[in-house]
Amino acid sequence: MSSEYEYIVAELLVKERRRVKELQKNADKNRLEIESLTNNLSTMQALFENYNMGMNYFRRAKGGRSGLRE
Repeated sequence: MSSEYEYIVAELLVKERRRVKELQKNADKNRLEIESLTNNLSTMQALFENYNMGMNYFRRAKGGRSGLRE
């Protein structure tokens, strides 16, 4: 990972996954919270993947960053 955004989102994904696993141990009491966190996780995962796909194209493009330096 090369950007602060990638690092922070990856860190958030790990924390949220841990939290979901902890809540699933007592799933009856926390059903709504687990559902909400699962939805948040899928959204964050999609944002992370979309960002990575876009940045990979940009990073690999011939002279992708050179236009920014001019």
